[in-house]
Amino acid sequence: MSHSFIRCVSTAALLLLAFPVVAQTPEPSGWSFSLDGGFAVQSEADLDREGGAFSNDRDFWSLGVDYRWNYRNSIGVSLGIGSTEYDFVSAPGSATIGPWSDMDEWRVSLPSRWALGDTSTLFIIPSLRDYSEKGAVGDGDTWSLLAGVAWRRSETLTIGPGLGVFSRLEDDARVFPILLIDWKLSERWELSTGQGLAASQGPGLTLGYQLSPQWRLGLTGRFEEIQFRLDETGVAPGGVGEDSSLPLIFTAAWSPSPQVRLAAFAGMKLAGELAVYDRSGVRLQRDDYDAAAIYGVTIEFRN
Repeated sequence: MSHSFIRCVSTAALLLLAFPVVAQTPEPSGWSFSLDGGFAVQSEADLDREGGAFSNDRDFWSLGVDYRWNYRNSIGVSLGIGSTEYDFVSAPGSATIGPWSDMDEWRVSLPSRWALGDTSTLFIIPSLRDYSEKGAVGDGDTWSLLAGVAWRRSETLTIGPGLGVFSRLEDDARVFPILLIDWKLSERWELSTGQGLAASQGPGLTLGYQLSPQWRLGLTGRFEEIQFRLDETGVAPGGVGEDSSLPLIFTAAWSPSPQVRLAAFAGMKLAGELAVYDRSGVRLQRDDYDAAAIYGVTIEFRN
């Protein structure tokens, strides 16, 4: 089975956390504000084909503003910035350096949800993002559109279909079907989609356990693919770098109040792959990397 096929199936199954379909308690109308942030570290991972190894760390912060007509109708804007620092180690006896170094990121999203009748909700999230190596002069912008409808089938199940369209640097856009789900398996267990970890970037499917009113545990799996514009001095001047993997992450979250959530997470990045493309989209090199540990913390504030 090819890596590309696994990538497509995984993305279709796990690009779910972009939609906050988890059942929500009624909230007052008006303005609301949010601040999310976090930091993640990937431990050193050996590169299989080219030799050597690499590690990275990432931080990301986002500020959101929403206006609610009621708890089922809202529209907002979310602005985010972040950076990722890659550290490559050459193979013994080799003078080759890594294909890239440090990245800067910014993102803007316009999430909205609209009531359709008494039991269904429409979700629409267009986004624009730039991810580029420091010093890059090429265009690192990509866009995405996520849309779907979820039906409340019972007190314990909300489910529905969706569609995701994602542009890529120097390549055609991808289109994926998406499943939206919030399933309360028992009083404490829940299988759901919702917002992902700010610092580990990317959506996924989460199995959660409510340990107590303040503590919640979760196991999240997802597909993660990051593309970025390269600078003019590396192995592919003005080209595209790509880092993809399948992270599996355990999270322990503490909410001292409904407005504050602090979380620590740890897990493994599996099926990792680095690739480099020239400015025309032709792949110049590809290298798998070994399973790597990932850990970090996130913080969320809601008014």
